[in-house]
Amino acid sequence: MAARKCPQCLTLISMGHAAAFTDRIECPSCKSVLEVAVISRHLAIWAGLLAGVLAWRLTAGGAGTFAWVVPVVLAFLAYSLVAAIGTMFTADLRLRPSEPVAEPIGDSGHGHVGGNH
Repeated sequence: MAARKCPQCLTLISMGHAAAFTDRIECPSCKSVLEVAVISRHLAIWAGLLAGVLAWRLTAGGAGTFAWVVPVVLAFLAYSLVAAIGTMFTADLRLRPSEPVAEPIGDSGHGHVGGNH
């Protein structure tokens, strides 16, 4: 199946929407709740980490008062950009599993829950 398509109705989801809402995406056509598959997330994260390490290694070792800041900032920016772009291109969507319904705890007949007094 192609990346960024709803598995039920095969509607194409936009790149930005898939990258911004990886955990909960609503299909505009069939209204099913989707999420980005774990393998797609992991690929994007590993690509971002490799880009961050490369950016840090290339800029580390400078001289000056704030020489330690430049590699850290550039590594963060490289990770952020590559991970987001990687998610945009490799986002394989799947149906999100339904969440369990929370049940009330204790007896709510008198307005309080029993405990130690």
